[in-house]
Amino acid sequence: KNETDTDFSGVPDDAVVRDLLEPVASPPRFQILKALSTGTRTFSDISQLTGLRGGNLLFHIRKLADAGMILQRHERGDYIITDKGFKTLTAIAQLYQMVNV
Repeated sequence: KNETDTDFSGVPDDAVVRDLLEPVASPPRFQILKALSTGTRTFSDISQLTGLRGGNLLFHIRKLADAGMILQRHERGDYIITDKGFKTLTAIAQLYQMVNV
């Protein structure tokens, strides 16, 4: 199928931007997803990785959690990537490879 035959009319603009693009459209959030793709991380681990502290880091974590891409195991537990987060990260990596060939 060539590009002109693709029908994008069933792709909901607002939902795609809100639930997929916006949550990962930030270097710190993308770093967090990549880090969690290899295993669980603590808040401190994520802070060291991103260089963000306190409320700034919590803002980015909440964006990813609200989008269903990561979750915290329990109130003060480690963070893990969800299936949605892993699929999103995989799709982005594939897209990056396709457009940068």
